[in-house]
Amino acid sequence: MSNKTESIIKPETQMTLEQFWQLANDTRLETEYLTDQKLQYLQSAPLDVLQQICLQYRYFVRDYPNNLSILVSKIPYGNFKSLMAEILAEELGSGRFQRTHLNLWDNFLTSIGIEPQVLEDSLHPDNFKLLAELKQLTLDKPVGYVIGLCGMGGECLCQVYLTAMYKYITLNPYMQSNKETIDWEFWNIHIGEEDIRHRLMVKNAINEIIKAEPSNLQDLAAGYQKAKSNWDEFWGNNYKLAKSKSLVAAS
Repeated sequence: MSNKTESIIKPETQMTLEQFWQLANDTRLETEYLTDQKLQYLQSAPLDVLQQICLQYRYFVRDYPNNLSILVSKIPYGNFKSLMAEILAEELGSGRFQRTHLNLWDNFLTSIGIEPQVLEDSLHPDNFKLLAELKQLTLDKPVGYVIGLCGMGGECLCQVYLTAMYKYITLNPYMQSNKETIDWEFWNIHIGEEDIRHRLMVKNAINEIIKAEPSNLQDLAAGYQKAKSNWDEFWGNNYKLAKSKSLVAAS
């Protein structure tokens, strides 16, 4: 991250709400650019690499509703609490287990040839540590930090990676050849105008919280920075995993 961004969010620096949203916008633009570069390899990756990368993402989909429920319990009553609760309900299928986003992702995984019996026990050790840390921070940190970490990190930064992932896996020859038999329902929900709507609603609801309690702003920025760091590391781990498998296949 640039020195300019880091200087904005140092604990001793007082930040305005406008500066925070400038930071958030700059961070998203930077993430979009770097993510597009990072994930280009997916368009030509062999099937076993695609499967492993998609399998790693499964564990974030699994853990996200649990972390989101902790966040909802911490947020004061208001629009942001209601919005996060609505997103949580959507993640959990709005009362229908078959519509949970984890179940939809698993349907996608099995449609690209992943055996159901490996779904639960294929998490890379480095990603296990990251997800465990994310859960602990969500439990321990103050509400402003958790909003930045889980509310914005999980709902906004995650979408940047998901969009790039979709862009490049749909160009992959295997996906092109098998697109009629692949279950795309998870992607149909997550890619498109819904993301833009969610981001605007999140921004408006966070503004309400910060205006009511400006002291949350520094924690919000710190949590958002940590979310970016975690996402960068998560996908860095996945890239190393993909590279190691490609090297094995070539040997």
